[in-house]
Amino acid sequence: MSISSFLRKKFSRALFFPSHNRGKALPPKLFQLLRDDPGLWDLPELPELGSPMSDFGLINDAQNYFAKKFDVNSCWFGVNGASGLLQSSILSMANPGEYILLPRNIHISVIKICIVANIMPIFFDLEFSEISGQYLPIKKEWLKKILDNNLLKNIKIAGIVLVNPHYQGYSSEIKPLVELCHRFQIPVLVDEAHGSYFLFCEDSDLPNSAVKAKADLVVHSLHKSLNGLTQTAMLWHHGNNIEKSKIATKINLLQTTSPNSLLIASCEESVKDWLEKDSLEKYKKRISEARNIYEELVSRNVPLIKTDDPLKIVLNTGSYGIDGFTADKFFYKNGVIAELPEMMTLTFCLGFVEQTNFINMFENLWKSLLSSIIVRKELKPIKPPFRLIEIPEIAPSESLQRCSQKVNLKQSIGRISADIICPYPPGIPLAIPGERIHKERVDWLIKQGLMGENLLDFYINVLIT
Repeated sequence: MSISSFLRKKFSRALFFPSHNRGKALPPKLFQLLRDDPGLWDLPELPELGSPMSDFGLINDAQNYFAKKFDVNSCWFGVNGASGLLQSSILSMANPGEYILLPRNIHISVIKICIVANIMPIFFDLEFSEISGQYLPIKKEWLKKILDNNLLKNIKIAGIVLVNPHYQGYSSEIKPLVELCHRFQIPVLVDEAHGSYFLFCEDSDLPNSAVKAKADLVVHSLHKSLNGLTQTAMLWHHGNNIEKSKIATKINLLQTTSPNSLLIASCEESVKDWLEKDSLEKYKKRISEARNIYEELVSRNVPLIKTDDPLKIVLNTGSYGIDGFTADKFFYKNGVIAELPEMMTLTFCLGFVEQTNFINMFENLWKSLLSSIIVRKELKPIKPPFRLIEIPEIAPSESLQRCSQKVNLKQSIGRISADIICPYPPGIPLAIPGERIHKERVDWLIKQGLMGENLLDFYINVLIT
């Protein structure tokens, strides 16, 4: 089968990103554009069009309109995904050799730019759920404990990154966190890739958007949590802690010189669609339906974990002795494709289309899974063995310059990593170059099954001492 043939493949339910559900919830103008002559939209940066970095043209006009609409200094469209704009944001906050504060559930793209730009990451741990095996949202008291820690007393922090909401939908009260960081004179970048639609639905009992909370920089993924095409994203800039010209320079440094015009149009239309009254009401209806789906499934004894994003259905398979990877294979075989399997859970993305007959379908599949698994495992989440604050022993960029050798995972104990250990999804690094690999971390990786089934043959690079 060719790639193009597979792209036409039908699934019973596509409960994964992008959230437009294989085109069904695309913005009307973008949908019409794609129905026109094939390739009509594939244009270079013509003068009338411009680019995300131009100070003229239709793209600049759209960005300026959205910036004014949402009361921010400026905003930029991105076609390198949220990853590209996160990386540009990091470069605008920290210079080579400076320190940046990161939660343990940070996306791998942030680690990569720290390595490339010789920026030193300082990791802080998060509270952990003994039920789901997932990180919990940050409380203000927890963050203050981090910022007051003695290990940071003599270190100048160039910036902090907060991930809100988490992949599965957990969300903090973001405004107090931003205000706390600002009291410590630390600029704040919020990775709000999974919460873009929070910005438009203030009256729908959803978490507040970091854009409204006046975070210095906020990155949205327009395909994960709006109805844009994959690779589309936006960066919002507020306040005076970071110069606009510096941000623009860093975006220009990393962005492709040939931005795809279809993706740029998708950026504009996926935001404008949510500003149109009738469309917004339709999406609010989807949110209400998602809440009803959750409540009804729970009433039918389907074990779900409640998070702050109604569009995420998090199935607690581990409570019945079934790991999320096994459950994922079962659902996939039955044409229902989930977004994220983990040790204790399987997460589905409802997206922005009406999910007809979802409740009966999902309940029946869950019951079929239960009846098909005769032998159950005793599954219990183990908290990741991270200290509250950890600083790599060697700068990640330096560790990649040194001589290294490839060894078996168990043989890496006590050595300094020259590799990134990062199961995907969700793309969260569990060890990075420059960190010493302790036995507790290797044992945890193996017990949690986070590196796949063939751990005995898993090799990583470590520094030669």
